[in-house]
Amino acid sequence: MNALERKHAVVIDAPDEVKENEPFEVEVRVGEYQEHPNEPGHFIEWMELYSGDTFLARLSLTPEKSHYVMKTTVKLDHSHPLRAWAKCNLHGLWEGSKEIKVE
Repeated sequence: MNALERKHAVVIDAPDEVKENEPFEVEVRVGEYQEHPNEPGHFIEWMELYSGDTFLARLSLTPEKSHYVMKTTVKLDHSHPLRAWAKCNLHGLWEGSKEIKVE
């Protein structure tokens, strides 16, 4: 992973297995491996979370005042990978994913 990839890597923290339609917490982070800049000229604009193609959550961010962490509680009724996107104002879209098994 190069420096650009380390700064923009989208990391999803969630259980590997969940029960059908039971709420569970998900945390999405950018800058886990190397701190991403947070200044007016270079920052993460937003983060989104999906289950497969189903939209779950969005967090809009501002430079200097925001921290690149989105926490939310969701519930799923079938197994799909969680996918998260982060939009850097200079380097575009970055994606992370995590397989979630629904029982």
